Amino acid sequence: MNLTRSIRGIPSFSLYGEQSGEVGPTEPLHIEDIQSRSRKYLWQIGTHRHTRSSQCVFVMSGPVVVDLEEAHLEFDGPAVIIIPSGSAHGFAFRADSHGYVLTMDLDRLLSAASASHRPAIATLFSVPRACHLNSDRRLAARAAQLFGTLLQEFREPDSFAAPVCGWLACSVLWMLAARLVSSAPMATMVRHDAERLRRFRAAVEAHFLQHWPVARYARGLAVSESSLNRLCRALAGGTAFDLIQRRLALEARRRLVHVAGPVGGIAAQLGFKDPAYFCRFFRKHNGTSPSAFRRRHGGG
Repeated sequence: MNLTRSIRGIPSFSLYGEQSGEVGPTEPLHIEDIQSRSRKYLWQIGTHRHTRSSQCVFVMSGPVVVDLEEAHLEFDGPAVIIIPSGSAHGFAFRADSHGYVLTMDLDRLLSAASASHRPAIATLFSVPRACHLNSDRRLAARAAQLFGTLLQEFREPDSFAAPVCGWLACSVLWMLAARLVSSAPMATMVRHDAERLRRFRAAVEAHFLQHWPVARYARGLAVSESSLNRLCRALAGGTAFDLIQRRLALEARRRLVHVAGPVGGIAAQLGFKDPAYFCRFFRKHNGTSPSAFRRRHGGG
């Protein structure tokens, strides 16, 4: 596995080997055991990326070789690898490697976490990182138990409609964040473009309600609009404008479910002066009207 190729030469998958259907609005997360997919590919998961999905790979036991951006790492479980969307990565496992691969739409998953817990999980996925857990076997055991329960719940017929999987995923990620973000030694890989994308997303988080144009974000990052768009297309699967719109659409969904009041009031909170335009915007990004979405999810 080699990550020296250009980003254009690295294939994008939803789940490895599945070209279409990124984990998205209809499936906020997916979990499987390491063996189920890696065995199919003779334990070699070639270098690839996910433009809209983030991953947490938890190796419970056995060896793993990781190529993550420019870093080449070797671990024996227990270990955890954090892969933000857009990060190039590949793995080599063995038949005795056991663990779990959690794939998620991070924005959707964060909506299941409490406001006080979201920052830690978001920070965990701010950069690619990998860490062995040999020095904290108790944490590794707790994580293994939670991942195992999450896999069981994910396989239940009603898992899509139930909130349990989201709660469990947030719980284990928050627990891992407390260890991985603050402690050393830890191998953390930050490539220039990934850091710039992180800064752009942080700026979007701070200003999306103000409806800043792309040009203003670009000036703040000291890059041209075209450079920012190229970066976003390469690492996040859309233009800078697309990422801003996705964040606004996510906030609209959250407020329609959790904030009481008329749709026009929600539109005004989100910076839309024309409620009719907000309804068109919402339908474009969610496939239904704000009122229908609210009724379906019991909000407001």
